Amino acid sequence: MPTVTAFEAKTRFGELLERVARGEEIVITRHEKPVARIVPEGRKSVEGVRQAVAGLHALRGVIAARQGDASAPLSDAEIEAAINEGRE
Repeated sequence: MPTVTAFEAKTRFGELLERVARGEEIVITRHEKPVARIVPEGRKSVEGVRQAVAGLHALRGVIAARQGDASAPLSDAEIEAAINEGRE
């Protein structure tokens, strides 16, 4: 993933926007430390994906502990509760 300094980002902002519009991610640094990231609109954030995966792992644990058999099907109420939990 390419990085640019804050000064470069300021002076080449239009060019950076074009690159991002083509799907590229760009990290902006200040004093050689990452401070911001420009990503294409609509792309899922890495943190959001990590949270979703953690939620799936937790649900798998709940299912396994429910009856000691992770292959047992969920009830409609359990499925609905899992769906609604993410909407609260």
